[in-house]
Amino acid sequence: MALLRQWHTDKRHFKQKGEDDYFFAEISSKAVCLICQQSVAVLKEYNIRRHYETKHAVFSRYKGEARKKKSSELPSKLRSQQATLKRPSTAQDCATRASYEISALIAKSGRSFSTGDFVKEKSFFSQISLSRNTVTRRVEDLSRDIGDQLTVKSRDFVAFSLACDESTDISDSAQLLVFVRGINADMEMTQELAGLETLRGTTKGEDLFAAVSRVLDKYNLSWDKMVGITTDGAPAMIGKKAGLTALISQKVSECGGKVAQYHCILHQEQLCAKTIGLADVVRDVVKIINCIRSKALSHRQFRAFLDEVDAQYKDILYHQEVRWLSRGTVLKRFFELRQLIAEFLSSASRDTQIPTDKRWIFDVAFMVDITDLLNNLNVKLQGKEQIITELFDHIKAFQMKLQLLCRHLSAGKSLTCCTQTFGCLLFVIVTRAAPCVNLNKEFDLRFVDFKKTAGDMELFSQPFSVSPDSVPEHLQMELIEFQCDTELRRKFVSLPLRDFYPHVSKQRYPQMRKNAQVMLSLFGSTYICEQTFSLMNLNKIKLRGTLTDSHLQDILTLSVSKLQPNIQSLIKVRCMPPHSPLSSDHPSGQQKSAKVNKQ
Repeated sequence: MALLRQWHTDKRHFKQKGEDDYFFAEISSKAVCLICQQSVAVLKEYNIRRHYETKHAVFSRYKGEARKKKSSELPSKLRSQQATLKRPSTAQDCATRASYEISALIAKSGRSFSTGDFVKEKSFFSQISLSRNTVTRRVEDLSRDIGDQLTVKSRDFVAFSLACDESTDISDSAQLLVFVRGINADMEMTQELAGLETLRGTTKGEDLFAAVSRVLDKYNLSWDKMVGITTDGAPAMIGKKAGLTALISQKVSECGGKVAQYHCILHQEQLCAKTIGLADVVRDVVKIINCIRSKALSHRQFRAFLDEVDAQYKDILYHQEVRWLSRGTVLKRFFELRQLIAEFLSSASRDTQIPTDKRWIFDVAFMVDITDLLNNLNVKLQGKEQIITELFDHIKAFQMKLQLLCRHLSAGKSLTCCTQTFGCLLFVIVTRAAPCVNLNKEFDLRFVDFKKTAGDMELFSQPFSVSPDSVPEHLQMELIEFQCDTELRRKFVSLPLRDFYPHVSKQRYPQMRKNAQVMLSLFGSTYICEQTFSLMNLNKIKLRGTLTDSHLQDILTLSVSKLQPNIQSLIKVRCMPPHSPLSSDHPSGQQKSAKVNKQ
């Protein structure tokens, strides 16, 4: 105890002597010079005196009262500087916030990071830092903050699913998009872009699996909580032995879980649509359209002709195979302009003419009707956060409509455009029942993956209608009690499914909630991936070929995320002292921006 008291006495003596004689103060167990704010390695009088005599000997001219006054002014000045660093001015806060907001808009609009220089030069933002390097750092900060938020949210996931799709960018780099949709115990859903993984070599199933593993490790997502994966149906994705879904299923099983595998419902619908047949009819229509639009003069004359006769449409559309809705809209426009097109082609004495055969015209009308139905289905299947049961309901409804059409055609009843054109042309109408029957068979053969979980879907979407005998034994008693809950039944009628299940008691109906959590987390399609790839192609163009993969992911994250970056916390980090480990100006915070290219 005597030694301890002596140590405290010596320390107090040093404190007073250091401030009076050498203008030093002890801050956080370090001896800090009040003049230059540098610290010495070891808190010893020899080190302090040496620093003072070699760097600040000029202060020796202060004597007596003048030295005491200076000794009291310097600590006050240091405290004032520290307070300024901790509490930046409101004007600085506003300027920094504006810099973040504008940088986010630049990224979301697909513009180059150097756009900030132009904005600053041509507007009233002259006081805001918007250089290319600054915009780059801002975009990195915003994306990193969203990633941190997703990491925090993913800790609470009780179930999650992935949507994966792979495409090639303009630089021939294979890019794998990984979206995650997770549900927490309170039935709150989070859907975010988890990763954009660049595949440098091959794109086999094992390569895709390694990329997905990196994404899961990044956010500490547990394999045993994965309940589903949805892909685009490519061989590397759905291969039975070495495909991505097979490898993920094996990994999840090893961890004690079970994962449902789905082929994108939109892709399956498009594959079904290709089985209609009548390819020669579509080919003839495309040939006629190309005859008009392939030459500039012909195209101008046709548009002038439509304008002269005051037609409903001012032009005819090109058919683009890669666009899902292209064929239906092209056929419909052609059919509605068919008489004017025939008149234009005959007046110009062109080699290509519209066939006059009534059967050919009927086939076009039939294709217009059937593709219109398929287009309507396709639009219903699109959407970023649709529940898998809703998507499958659209498929089942379409099949029932298709079966009705088959019966109508077999009975000699025509479709809409067919009726408007010919009335009832029985011998042709009956022959057109076959393509509808074939299309219905194709729908029966596909969507097997969705049919496998049809029981769980029905339990989720129609819990008060499903028979207790049709569900697993461990659910039967709970389901009976659930169906007898009049308060829940009332809420089920008045609320959407995703709003209804948070009202289901965790204690009374744990299995029902668990099934709902799985259903809500499942992706039914890779539509969100297709949309994001469109954004990727808008951003990574020839003029921005040097855009790095990490910055491309930052841009896509900001463009598709529903999470809002916490700009206020980013401002606080930015305003920390330059050598603070948390500051973005600290060497560790500049590593990612070290190679900022001309993007």
